[in-house]
Amino acid sequence: MKKLIPIYAVLTALVMFVVQSCNVSSEVEENQSYNMVSSNTLVTGFSLAKNDSVMALLDSVRFTVDVNRRLIYNADSLPLGTKIDRLITRVSLASSTSTSEFEISGATNMKDTTFAYGGSENTDSIDFTGDVYLTVKAADGISSKRYKVVVNVHKMKSDSLYWNEMERTELPGGVSNPVAQKTVQCGGALFTLVQGASGYVVSTCENPEMFANWQKTTVNFGFTPVISSLIATDDALYILSTEGALYKSTDGGQQWSATGKTMYSLVSGYGNTLLGVEKKDGKYYYAYYPSAPAGADADEVDKEFPVSGTSQSVIFANDWSQSKQALVLGGQMADGGLTGNVWGFDGKVWAKLSNVGVPAARDITLVSYYYYMNRTGTLHYDKYPVWFAFGGKLADGSLSKKVYLSFDNGLHWSLGNDLVQLPESMDAFYGAQAYVYTSVLTTRMASGWEPVAVRQVPVWMRGSAAQTRVSTPVNEWECPYIYVFGGYEANGALSNTIWRGVVNRLSFKPII
Repeated sequence: MKKLIPIYAVLTALVMFVVQSCNVSSEVEENQSYNMVSSNTLVTGFSLAKNDSVMALLDSVRFTVDVNRRLIYNADSLPLGTKIDRLITRVSLASSTSTSEFEISGATNMKDTTFAYGGSENTDSIDFTGDVYLTVKAADGISSKRYKVVVNVHKMKSDSLYWNEMERTELPGGVSNPVAQKTVQCGGALFTLVQGASGYVVSTCENPEMFANWQKTTVNFGFTPVISSLIATDDALYILSTEGALYKSTDGGQQWSATGKTMYSLVSGYGNTLLGVEKKDGKYYYAYYPSAPAGADADEVDKEFPVSGTSQSVIFANDWSQSKQALVLGGQMADGGLTGNVWGFDGKVWAKLSNVGVPAARDITLVSYYYYMNRTGTLHYDKYPVWFAFGGKLADGSLSKKVYLSFDNGLHWSLGNDLVQLPESMDAFYGAQAYVYTSVLTTRMASGWEPVAVRQVPVWMRGSAAQTRVSTPVNEWECPYIYVFGGYEANGALSNTIWRGVVNRLSFKPII
């Protein structure tokens, strides 16, 4: 016979179980509530508030939060002269229950003070010229962490010119084992003369962007040419033989004829006139072909004038000069010494133009480029010329890889900052030529170009849609590329390469 449990006993047990369960649940909730009090002091984000009067894209400057070192800083320094004494911050914390406060001391324009950070609506500015610390306090009332906050600003002038992309391909002509090359510009087109084991090839194109567009021709000189002497005027190409005889071509280098004139070196073209140097009885003289311009100086060269080894010449014209100038940089003087100055010819006389030159060297690469500079207090940008000088052989025989810049058409030169310098993958060289050609960008690479790793550039130099030189959508735009041809390595071997580079801001969809 089974013993039945009275129903009231069952109900009593059920009630006691429920009460006990509620008590346990209450204890768990109390414990969980206690354990959920945050001890988190992590800063998950830090930035500066937008302020175009200080710097465009100020709110896009990236800051690093180094928890281990308890340091918050911007790795990419702001431009020289950026005002950092009244900046508003934006701080993100890992826990919404944490609080933070800033402590400022030793600042230029702000008294020593401590104030609580007001969250995303904060309007209190900070003077970062002094010591700034951010203290994060956890909700548990015990945990805290103190970060030092640094806003880095360049201490040296930033040249605002950054290589964004370097690409390369081989020299045109398909010459096996090339040993020498020279590239000149005539009538807007490029002519590249390459010497190989089996002879000479001249290649020409209107724009080197499309590598396949080069037209090549095998050349039979009938004499032994000095490849490095190749020079172009507006209507012809010129070259010297190893005996110093001057030859001329009017069909793009396919046929060459003797001029009956000899020269020591060829320096530049100037319109239809060839500028060179003659050597007579151990002395050097300014020389011209087919004839000297009216009033041109044909006397003995100045003792500081480079009689050989100059850079390629660049023809320059400006609004304050009545005539164009042919400019060359560096070279070897009559006494054998080297110069790092710019010399210019204005149609009558040669004159030294630079007040501050580059380190003395021969066979420097010179190229004229441009960039845009913001007009203070406005959203307008003006186009400014800038000159690059790089490569060359120094007096001790070593090669220079440093890039120098001039913002006043060669009068003063200064060493460019790190991001202006040539990429590590590009070996030092001398005797290369560089030219600027504009490409219409819709895609970033032309067939035949090999991309090369480049340095990262600061976000404030990359631009954004908020900063633009246009008011309507852009699907294609012009971009000026720098093409560097050949050059020789330290052992004299030819670099069988064309490098293509571009300044960062001009390669993006118009941003200025």
